Amino acid sequence: MVVYVDLVFFSNLAVDGVVLLATAKARRLHPARWRIALSASVGAAYAAILFWAEVPYLYSLGAKLAVSMLMLLIAFGYGGPIAFLRTFGMFYVLNFVTLGGVLGAGSLLQAGGSPMHDFTITPDGGIVLDWRMQLGLFAVAFALSVWLFYGVAESRRKQAETRSLIWTAKIRIGEETLEVPALLDTGNRLYDPLTRTPVMIVEAALVQHHLPPKWRERLLNEPAEVLVSELDDESRERFPWLSRLRLVPYRGAGGKPRFMLAIKPDSATFVREDHQALQADRLLVGLDGGELSAEGAYRAILHPELISNGIPVPNPYQPV
Repeated sequence: MVVYVDLVFFSNLAVDGVVLLATAKARRLHPARWRIALSASVGAAYAAILFWAEVPYLYSLGAKLAVSMLMLLIAFGYGGPIAFLRTFGMFYVLNFVTLGGVLGAGSLLQAGGSPMHDFTITPDGGIVLDWRMQLGLFAVAFALSVWLFYGVAESRRKQAETRSLIWTAKIRIGEETLEVPALLDTGNRLYDPLTRTPVMIVEAALVQHHLPPKWRERLLNEPAEVLVSELDDESRERFPWLSRLRLVPYRGAGGKPRFMLAIKPDSATFVREDHQALQADRLLVGLDGGELSAEGAYRAILHPELISNGIPVPNPYQPV
């Protein structure tokens, strides 16, 4: 039996790269391309070394798991134990899917018999595929590549659509200006029912240093009116923004009436590079205790009336 180590290396490089990219897509990760290339090279080198180096225990279960972990650390980093375990599990699920696809494709390509006869396990634990299984391997890799291509194209299309709705909101409160990326949500119809003032929503984490301790965390689980009821004169002196607080009623999940904690700003300007800058003086800024975007693409949600009724002002992104 003749084994061409260079072919082993490049075939494993291609397949490992595709599986790593598929893992990134499934876990919604965005690693740099050089990290994927370096990680796939480590996996391909590990597979190729098998055929010219005899190192005891190098191909044991523990060694294989260690190499897999090293590849994932190179490609995606650590990110915490839970995130790493999820990535590790997804990586092996996709590897098993790929192997199953190879066996299935090999079974289709052969005239009869079991595809298990079309590969050989070496004494050191390596796998040598015959030409039909190699065709199956590349067929599966090609299918994964097509899936990745269309998945990435669709993801980029959605990102482009989202970017077209992203504005930079510059909110002036007293002597401070808060600048935050904001998503224009045409479905947002939140008003202060008494004054009909439109309400935009901002992550409370951006202003938590102007609020009493733990308020951001408590907003996730406690009604806003409970927090307001705890205020005293000392708190109002320490946190001047508390004099701007409002409670905006709205209906939560299931139609249950709730209150949102909001701040009355002095004004806000909304800017987009390809659009006229707009200013609004009549608005409230509602505070959300969580994250509005899991990817961090935006940290505020705009009320459509703030754009439709905004006053045009000079855009700093456009030349005068």
